[in-house]
Amino acid sequence: MFNQTTLEQLEADVGKEVLAQLFDVFKKEATKLTEQLMACTTLDEECIRLSHSLKSCARSYGADQLAALAQTLESLAKENDSSFFNERALLVEIHQATMAALPKR
Repeated sequence: MFNQTTLEQLEADVGKEVLAQLFDVFKKEATKLTEQLMACTTLDEECIRLSHSLKSCARSYGADQLAALAQTLESLAKENDSSFFNERALLVEIHQATMAALPKR
C-alpha cells in the first residue's frame, strides 16, 4: 500500500518521531479530502482541486494506490467525463485500505 522507498526517505529526512506526527496529519488530510470528493455532485473546479490535493498528499507519503486513483479522478474531472463518478466509487475502499496500512512507527 505504501512505497517503501518514499517511507525510508521521509524517515531519513525528518526522523521517526516527526514522521509519526506527519502520518497523523496525512490521515486527517486524506480523510477530509476523500469525504469532500465523495460529496461532489457535479464535475467542477472543486472536484479538480480536491482530486489534485489528494493526489499530491498521497504521493508525498508514498500512498501510491490512493495517489493513482486521485490522479485518474483529477483527469476525468478536467475532461468533464462523467465516468469520474464510477471511478470515485473505488475511493472509499482504497482510502480505508490505505489508512489500515499506515506504517506503525
